Amino acid sequence: MKTKIDYFDYDTLLQPTDWRFAAAVVGLCKYFDYFGIDYKVLYDVEEKPDNYIHGFDGIIYKSEDITEEKYLELAENYFEKYMTHKNILNILESQEFSEEQIKLVNDLVKSKTVLKGLLGKTKFDGTNKDIFISTIEENRAEIIKNIFKNGNNLYKNYCNERLIFTEDNSTCRLRGYNVDKDRKTSNLGFCFSKESFENNDILEFDFIPFAFSNSDMRETYFVNNNFSIKSLTQTNYAFSNQLSNTENKDDKNKLMLVLQNSKDYISYDVEIISKSQDKAYYETFFVRLERLKKLRELSGKSLNFVKKINDDYWFNLEKEVYMRCLNNVLLDDVILMMLKFYFDDNAVKGYIKSRTDMLIDINVSWKGNEIMDEIKSAKSCGFLTSKKLIEMKSSNKINSYKQKIISALCAHDYDRAKEIILSLSAYVGMEFSFFYTFLENAEENKDLAFAFASALIEVSSKNN
Repeated sequence: MKTKIDYFDYDTLLQPTDWRFAAAVVGLCKYFDYFGIDYKVLYDVEEKPDNYIHGFDGIIYKSEDITEEKYLELAENYFEKYMTHKNILNILESQEFSEEQIKLVNDLVKSKTVLKGLLGKTKFDGTNKDIFISTIEENRAEIIKNIFKNGNNLYKNYCNERLIFTEDNSTCRLRGYNVDKDRKTSNLGFCFSKESFENNDILEFDFIPFAFSNSDMRETYFVNNNFSIKSLTQTNYAFSNQLSNTENKDDKNKLMLVLQNSKDYISYDVEIISKSQDKAYYETFFVRLERLKKLRELSGKSLNFVKKINDDYWFNLEKEVYMRCLNNVLLDDVILMMLKFYFDDNAVKGYIKSRTDMLIDINVSWKGNEIMDEIKSAKSCGFLTSKKLIEMKSSNKINSYKQKIISALCAHDYDRAKEIILSLSAYVGMEFSFFYTFLENAEENKDLAFAFASALIEVSSKNN
């Protein structure tokens, strides 16, 4: 919440009462720190402003210290690698230019509308760099503003680019909060009440792009750890650094891996805001400490398995497990998918089996480990049954029974699954000790059937 105050020489208090104000606070702190501008943290001052909101920290500052000139300078520095004009100026520092450099300068000019408008009629030939340098320096603010506000991974990803550094807007500038003021608004809010639509807007929301992590990722994140300004800024600094140092992963997997290693700065429930370039709105999910501990327990477990399902979807086991862990969702459906993958052409059966067994153990541990002994028994029974069938020269029955059990489980037909397992027990003349627990409550103890089916494997396949 932004509050006008009369506090010594300061006139504004910004408190992180929701994620938008929290992100604005983080961005503003970077702005003030970059320019060495004085501001105060609410929790650090003994005498508080009269009208602050109790229960929230905040920053106290002078509104006159926020200027468009400084704002654009920060944008140019913070997002330097996306500032095309700076890339051009860096090239032009040379005294002589190769054909490749000459071509690159001309290509860079063409890549941005603002540069094309200023320099498009002048072609760089290696001898006229002074014209390019002077034109860029004279129009630097205009160039920065246009590149920043129109960048798909910069301001435009977070806010309506037409509202950059404006005030008194009728709706919030943020993506997903901004609407056309001339359209009907009765359908925006809850129960068709436009008064329930969150539309308040402040200039400080322009600093939100500086609060989100790593603009080189298609999906960026902000951790609303608003216990205090110190925890808010330090958490997002550490979070962003860890994301930068996590390589060779897609954005969601990076997030999961960073959360696994976040115990030094996330030790309680937090809200995480994500913004994808592919979506015109922000998404929110809550990370519960209990689930975060479960996620950290997965560290070191080998969950590497990727399979193309169709042109639009790749099944990524690690990602599926991590997301279910955070969302407190069991792995039943993932285990069934892995069991089905076992029968695919060219499937590496031993590899799939080892991953499936690990998933079953994780699933049972999430449920409380109450049947872990029976799980071991089910795996042992499956192995001994496979061995017995091979001795009976009926190895073809292994995959047959395995497939029948999996099909029944996929259809949630637990009576059919019981019949098949009982039939197999009679066929090999063995008693399955786990079966009695499965019989009592098949749906609740389905992991026993998962474990048994996974263990049904031909000996020759184990080394595949």
